[in-house]
Amino acid sequence: MLDTYPTKGMRWPAWVKQRLAFHGAPLGILLTERMPNPGVRPYLPGCVANATTWSVPVRYKIVPGLNDTSIFASDGDKMTPAVVEAAVELVREGAQLITCNCGYSIRFQQAVRDAVDVPVFLSSLLLAPFLEKMLPASQALGIIVASKSALTQDMLVASGLRADIGRRVVIAGLEDTPVFGDAWVTPSGDLDVGGCQADVVNTAVALQEERPDIGMLLLECGDLPPFTHAVQQATQIPVFDFTSMVEFFIGGLVRKPFTGLI
Repeated sequence: MLDTYPTKGMRWPAWVKQRLAFHGAPLGILLTERMPNPGVRPYLPGCVANATTWSVPVRYKIVPGLNDTSIFASDGDKMTPAVVEAAVELVREGAQLITCNCGYSIRFQQAVRDAVDVPVFLSSLLLAPFLEKMLPASQALGIIVASKSALTQDMLVASGLRADIGRRVVIAGLEDTPVFGDAWVTPSGDLDVGGCQADVVNTAVALQEERPDIGMLLLECGDLPPFTHAVQQATQIPVFDFTSMVEFFIGGLVRKPFTGLI
């Protein structure tokens, strides 16, 4: 008998739903469609869309029509009903947390929050206001995004950053890098892992050289966590990404007893 589960006269937690097809996969992840461009571009361990990234089992659901073109489009908000429907389905299947593999999904954050009764965090940009508030007044937060040109002021405000944040937040994009931009932003060609890592690291180092006052880095894209370690090795400052955010919430969902000496 497992002593963590209710016995007679005790109630099951509210999140335990009856008659699910299966249990034990609490993390629901919305996925963008893969673009039909030629080339082999797998999701690496560390990517949001790689199931081995996570410390708990996950449920994935592709959002029809949500892809690199539609999510970057000026009228990308038209995808809101499809994103909401997919999130609702994940919750109906038993997901207790909802995230997404694209940071630009921040534009759907409020709509999905309004539609489901579980925590929603569709973009690692939601970490930005938290990190910015932790930094000393003399330091800035650096954010590396897949495409700076696609990042709007509305998206930053939707993440919780103040509109007047000014020099406290510095942003660099990867869209013009020779390898990462070609593989994930365009996208085309086979995935060159070493080349992508070099692009991300070089972008981080260049940003740090431009702004020596940067005290922390946040990587926006769901395909960037595989390179977080290399970025930290090169910059020697704290680096955060999608996994930092999601695993923080998982830690609250799956608490374990402390052991040690008294």
